[in-house]
Amino acid sequence: MTNLISSEFKALFNTTINELLQENTLALPCKLSFASNKTTDLCNNCIYDPITKASSYRYNGTGPVSFLDGQICPVCSGFGKVRGSKTETLHLGVILDSKYFVNWDSKDFSVPDGAMQTICSNTLMSKLKSASDIELTVNNVLYNYQRAGDPQPVGFGSMDYIITNWKRQ
Repeated sequence: MTNLISSEFKALFNTTINELLQENTLALPCKLSFASNKTTDLCNNCIYDPITKASSYRYNGTGPVSFLDGQICPVCSGFGKVRGSKTETLHLGVILDSKYFVNWDSKDFSVPDGAMQTICSNTLMSKLKSASDIELTVNNVLYNYQRAGDPQPVGFGSMDYIITNWKRQ
């Protein structure tokens, strides 16, 4: 049973998948968000009080959500700082219909409604592991998803790719 599938066939498979995942082929631009646990960015909605190291509970006049003086800032919840976040756009293979990636014979069938799956090179493992959200546009519709599990290595004779499941927000 060894050597059932030739190394040439495996190489052809990898070449084909690599071509499909290129920027100008079937891969879609996906904006990944990387949330930070640090609250280092000053709120862009209220006036920061450096003495109390919190919000002064006064709207700064240019922020996205106005509020009355003395009320809690709706953006930073009165902390005066917000969590920093970073985004990066990567081209990923996207499967929006779960019937194409769900194993119907599986005993563990826990795919949420509106789930999607991405596939990409395993060189992006650390980025996908640290990503919290993904945003993409398909047919002029904006979709937002949250990572539903850790990326899983996959491949045909090797683990050259990773798949990641996402649930709709």
